[in-house]
Amino acid sequence: MSGQSNDPALFQSLVENLPIGIYILDRERRIRFWNRGAEQITGYLAHEVMGQACRGILEHCDRHGRALCGDRCPVSATLHDGQPQQAYVFSLHKQGHRLGVQVRTLPLLGGEDMINGVAVVFEEALSDSRPEALGRLMFGCLDPITGIPSQRLTRAVLSECLAGLEQSHGGFGVLRIRVLGLDEFRAKHGPQSVIPFLNTTAQTLRHSLDPESFLGRWGEDEFLAVLQSASPIRVASAAETLLNLISHSEVSWWGDRFLIEAVVAYTVARPGDKLETLLRDMQQPHTAAGAGESSPGPLRG
Repeated sequence: MSGQSNDPALFQSLVENLPIGIYILDRERRIRFWNRGAEQITGYLAHEVMGQACRGILEHCDRHGRALCGDRCPVSATLHDGQPQQAYVFSLHKQGHRLGVQVRTLPLLGGEDMINGVAVVFEEALSDSRPEALGRLMFGCLDPITGIPSQRLTRAVLSECLAGLEQSHGGFGVLRIRVLGLDEFRAKHGPQSVIPFLNTTAQTLRHSLDPESFLGRWGEDEFLAVLQSASPIRVASAAETLLNLISHSEVSWWGDRFLIEAVVAYTVARPGDKLETLLRDMQQPHTAAGAGESSPGPLRG
């Protein structure tokens, strides 16, 4: 008996159920196939995206928030020269947060080696600080709104990290992220209205931080991240990256779409630092362009 099968139904079932995302685009970049892995990673069901342009669904960007279009798009490059491409990009999840994915493109060749489309294989770059893992280790210590470590646990982790510096004589980075404009939005629409903003920000942060980093809730509209790096340049770069990705995340509220505005302050902890002075003496915050304390306004167009 041959070890190969020519059964198309069997092959499609296999591709459909692989634990990675796979979709197929035609030459006009319309989606012609979307497997269950793609549904699980992006939140979009197959019937919602079939026949749609991929750019209007995933809106890939790099870590600086720059849209991957034209020559910078892996799909465009493969359609142009027929060569496979690999890239690490940030996709827009259906719920509005950004998530890092590893993308690979393959040309689909027809007669006379004509490029008829592109197959895209992608998988999420998961962090070890995912709420599912934390929940098993720290049951009862997670924030009920965002699913990340609570403020009390975050304070305990930060205090323990500071205490450990006395023995290690090293350092670590600290980022303080605050979502802007939520007080006015909360007053206008009620306390439940800001939950999507907090959830989306938390999801973008946890998908954007390195696996070794710690992320927790800090204030009512704030988050705190602890980084392994003690390099001021790397910590400042991480702050800039997070700000870019947060500001390119979206929230849907009663039919309107809102971009999230935030401010990210940063510092490097050294031996002898105390918790309150560490947070007080953070560097001048990085702020999203055009961000302010005003209530978020809906996107138009």
